[in-house]
Amino acid sequence: FIVLAVSLLLSWILALTHVPIMADNLFKNLKSKNEGEIYNSKFHKALRTTLSWCLKNRAITVSIALFLVGCSIFCYRFLPQGFFPDMTYDQLYMEYKLDEGVNNTKVIEDLKEIENYLMSRDEITHITRSIGGTPARYNLVRSIADPSLSYGELIIDFKDSKSLVASMEEIQEYLSTNYPHAYVRLKRYNLMYMKYPIEAQFSGPDPAVLKELCSQAEAIMDTCPKTYLVKNDWEPRTPVITANFNQPIARNMGLTRQDVGISMLSATGGIPANVFYCGEKRQTIYLKSVDNNGNPIEGLENSPVFSMMPNLRELNRKTLQGIINGSISEEDILEAAMRTVPLNQAVDGITVEWEDPVVIRYNGQRAIRAQCDPVPGVGAEEARQSIIKKIEAIELPPGYSLQWFGEHKASTESMENLFKSYPLAIVLMIAILIMLFKDYKKPLIILCCLPLILIGVVFSVLISGKTFGFVAIVGALGIIGMMVKNGIVLMDEVTLQINQGTEPTTALLNSSVSRFRAVAMASLTTILGMIPLLTDDMFGSLAVTIMGGLFVGTMIILLIIPVLYSLFFRIKIQIPQEK
Repeated sequence: FIVLAVSLLLSWILALTHVPIMADNLFKNLKSKNEGEIYNSKFHKALRTTLSWCLKNRAITVSIALFLVGCSIFCYRFLPQGFFPDMTYDQLYMEYKLDEGVNNTKVIEDLKEIENYLMSRDEITHITRSIGGTPARYNLVRSIADPSLSYGELIIDFKDSKSLVASMEEIQEYLSTNYPHAYVRLKRYNLMYMKYPIEAQFSGPDPAVLKELCSQAEAIMDTCPKTYLVKNDWEPRTPVITANFNQPIARNMGLTRQDVGISMLSATGGIPANVFYCGEKRQTIYLKSVDNNGNPIEGLENSPVFSMMPNLRELNRKTLQGIINGSISEEDILEAAMRTVPLNQAVDGITVEWEDPVVIRYNGQRAIRAQCDPVPGVGAEEARQSIIKKIEAIELPPGYSLQWFGEHKASTESMENLFKSYPLAIVLMIAILIMLFKDYKKPLIILCCLPLILIGVVFSVLISGKTFGFVAIVGALGIIGMMVKNGIVLMDEVTLQINQGTEPTTALLNSSVSRFRAVAMASLTTILGMIPLLTDDMFGSLAVTIMGGLFVGTMIILLIIPVLYSLFFRIKIQIPQEK
């Protein structure tokens, strides 16, 4: 906004100061021409003829304009909808996720196999591997994965963006077929900040009910031909060892819950004690409880439980007397203080239960999301529309709700931020126009022409096949300002000629013809400036929107505004005879 405001202010100042000075210096020796010679080209004659017909047939002209607006509104539903297109990069990244709790050695092995396959392809030049999370790099056009030892990622470089797009579907199919035990997804860089393009979130109190609702949504996504790579954001249940702590007995033996927990850890995975570096490789040192032969303890219930603090209950007056008279040795005292007991003496039993490793909440409520991607060649909004009726038809128990996230939520939030100040801008524009013309009819005529922009915008996007997303909407809003500017130029000329005593119909014809070059050149220069952006994935839709909107907008200014002016001011049309 600041850049546009400063640029337009400077251009206005230059137009009022620099242009007259340069014109005075450069055009001193030009021969003057009368008005008939200036506006006698074939373009001006064609415009005068067309406008004369429109003024004679005002009802038909307005009806045609309204019909075309209605057609554009009807055709709007056929526009490819989206938020932001994928970036035109020669690089993408691959997300690889196993079930939570799986050892990362399996992740490393699979990623090495995938690397070997990818490097065997001619279009791939380089691969970077990351284990446990997103690589330590700063990138604004991608999502960040949650840290996990069961997660891995590959950053894949291609020779060019065309080879990336051509081979992406084949690589994805290979990965999904050969690694069914993992969730593998190729993802291009995109400004859309949500992790998945399509997400249906169920919220409620009971995890079991949430999983059932989510499974129904996933089944719908699986059967839809426009969606694939279906999953949810809850991890599969993992086994959890639970020891029923017997507090009275454990306290009598000088043991706490922490002692039992650490002792169980030493008998299973081991207690991480330190780190050892072998060159650049980092190895963790674990303390483990083993039997006399160095093997893991077979029965967890027989694993030794030791106290973190020495047991000093045996150190009493009798013990001190025994040390003095030599009946008790120091080794006996140390053995009593550091003795261990079997786990089954401190707990009432050991059970293995399956639990959700992470329970995700949204606004304080448990929530689970069914997630998927659109198949290649299908937009996220188009894919969502293909499943929205079936998913919203899922019967929700009382206390449960369904919300759409992903690209839909990101787009909705962006549109709200974009349009929240727009009513104020419209009010300010109307106020400036009323102050400029000192009349409410003339600003109303200009505002009535603004919906006609849809004709050029909708049909140009529909013909080009571009996605009508956030960038295209910004372009459409920009056309409104250009239309208002051109409308002011023509309306001011009409007012000037009528005030000079020109017959109203003649004033309408002469004003449109005389302003043809100014309006057309302003639009043409902008249209030509948009041509380099047509092939750009990000700004191509903006270029098409502005080009189509300005092309139709030029005709609206030159033809429709005179017709509406004659209707609003009840001018009786009398077409003058051409000399």
